[in-house]
Amino acid sequence: MFFAINDRTKVIEAIKCLRTASLNAVPIVQSSDDIEEDHTQLINGKGRKLIGTFSATDLRGCHFSALRTCLSLKAQEFTELSTSPLFGGAREGVSAKEPVTCRPESPLSEVIDRVVCKHVHRVRVVDEQGLLVGLVSLTDIVGVLRVSM
Repeated sequence: MFFAINDRTKVIEAIKCLRTASLNAVPIVQSSDDIEEDHTQLINGKGRKLIGTFSATDLRGCHFSALRTCLSLKAQEFTELSTSPLFGGAREGVSAKEPVTCRPESPLSEVIDRVVCKHVHRVRVVDEQGLLVGLVSLTDIVGVLRVSM
């Protein structure tokens, strides 16, 4: 199972999902009309259309009063807001609308370049249709480099 939330999940629900599963981030996937799913719970995102990422970093710098007013927003909408001055300014190098991704055949050097240039800890792996197939974390990269030394 590849934990995710869907585009109907609200910020308060996303925060609860992160806390319950001890996660720092989850991909946001497109909700399915074919499947009746609970948008208040983590779902299996594998093979689903990736549209964003919700992470603890999105909450950093958010003033408490602003966060309280945003808890009922959808998580995807919140990530788009989190680059506003309301949250202490834009995060350099990160576009809230586009998740940082690579393809299964991407070379490690390209993945490392994305991690460094976009200031992220994880890169989602998507296929040709943008469907989620995996994840490369900073820990994965360090592990590969360690073995190769």
